[in-house]
Amino acid sequence: MAKKEIIWSEIAKLQFANVLEYYVERNGNENYSLKLIDEVEDLLNTLSKSELIGRLTSNKFTRVISMKVYLIFYEINGNRIEIVSFWDNRQDIEHRKIK
Repeated sequence: MAKKEIIWSEIAKLQFANVLEYYVERNGNENYSLKLIDEVEDLLNTLSKSELIGRLTSNKFTRVISMKVYLIFYEINGNRIEIVSFWDNRQDIEHRKIK
């Protein structure tokens, strides 16, 4: 199977950046955020090769992968995989927005 391009929606980029910034501020250093970036990159590399690894959500076209306390929601669009949301499960579910 061909490797698919991974793209991030603006919402997902903002959500991920907010998580990274939170941990830099909370911990006083970038160590955890850098580790999280590496883990997400590894997961997305796997996803780009095996796009069906996430389970389907109730809307039947968005998939989700669990990564520790985070959920990565994505959609497959041709040769691209779009990350539509990067969700920290410790946040209020009312703020979660998915296409």
